[in-house]
Amino acid sequence: MKIEILFPFGRQQQTQSFQALAATELLLSGADGKSERQVFSEIEHLGASVNNECHSLYSSIQIRCSKSAAVEVFKWVTHHLLKSDYPEIELDRYIAIKVASLQRKMQTASYWSDKVARQHYYESLSWENGNTTTEDFEALNRNTLIEFHEKHYKPPSAALFFSGDIDEESVQSILNTWESYSTRPFLWNVPIENLDYSKQFNTTIEHPIKNSSQLSLKWLKHIGEIDERKQHQLTLLNMVFGGYFGSRMMQELREKQGLTYGISSFFRPLWKGRSWEVSGEMNSENKDKALNGVKQIIQTLQSEKISESELNRAKTYYLGVFRSGFDGPFANANKSITSLVREYSSEFYKNTLEQILDIRPDELMTLAQKEMDTNSFIKVVAGKLID
Repeated sequence: MKIEILFPFGRQQQTQSFQALAATELLLSGADGKSERQVFSEIEHLGASVNNECHSLYSSIQIRCSKSAAVEVFKWVTHHLLKSDYPEIELDRYIAIKVASLQRKMQTASYWSDKVARQHYYESLSWENGNTTTEDFEALNRNTLIEFHEKHYKPPSAALFFSGDIDEESVQSILNTWESYSTRPFLWNVPIENLDYSKQFNTTIEHPIKNSSQLSLKWLKHIGEIDERKQHQLTLLNMVFGGYFGSRMMQELREKQGLTYGISSFFRPLWKGRSWEVSGEMNSENKDKALNGVKQIIQTLQSEKISESELNRAKTYYLGVFRSGFDGPFANANKSITSLVREYSSEFYKNTLEQILDIRPDELMTLAQKEMDTNSFIKVVAGKLID
């Protein structure tokens, strides 16, 4: 079975880069006189696993275990996460690992194309703009993590999600344990987006990287809060554009012209909206052809209706992805969490299949005209640049 504890806070609440991430990932690094090894030895002894995650809006702790051990594991994890004292030795080890990982990423063109794009586009949002360095990890200290822990994790406010093989008695025992610690109600407070949607980016930012052998492309723009039907329209439009292997970018730029090693487009959830991103890797000599190729595909989507056969292929793929998202009890729990985080209506999942099938080519052409102005995307290329 799986128990997920979802806290309504994340990177947005931090006062220092990586504070929320470190405070969350090190929750079980030591407490009540026990080291991280001792805390996790008991968890492993009970046949369980625990994973901590930190996002922009929320943080979560995921416990996987057998039904027979659920109550004992939950009590152990809850007790130690609430009493976390972040031992210096574990923090030092954590910083060393994170710095080394970040240094490796900084050797890649894809890291810099994404970082530069986010840094410029989301410059007013410190937790999302990518303006972080290895020095930010090294600046973390135990007091910073304890401050975040005291403010947000103790006393706690969280929503609990259960999935898998679990009975009512176990659920009630877990709830009784949680209520003995929890003194605040779960309050989901998604902030108002503070972004200028009128920004125009008429040029491509070039970021050279020494010793790089290739080039990474990144396009990015923000899509604000939209209704549920438009979410499905955007998903289908993106699939035709670059959202799966049969998309136009993959078929035209990669398969037919051989301009890229790979190229795709996708959405990344942020607040009530999402970022729309294009990402690709290529030889430097193909930069201009690839950039123009992306623009031409967008212009065609804006001026010509998608054929019924192409749209039906995208719909079939979308329907398959949606259905597979409910495969198994853990997946169903994830859908409940997504519904809470994205603030979906109670009818969202019920109506999805019907809404996907109902979308027409003319709707997507109109949507492309409205949302795919190429100058509304910030455009970055990073890596080996040729004069």
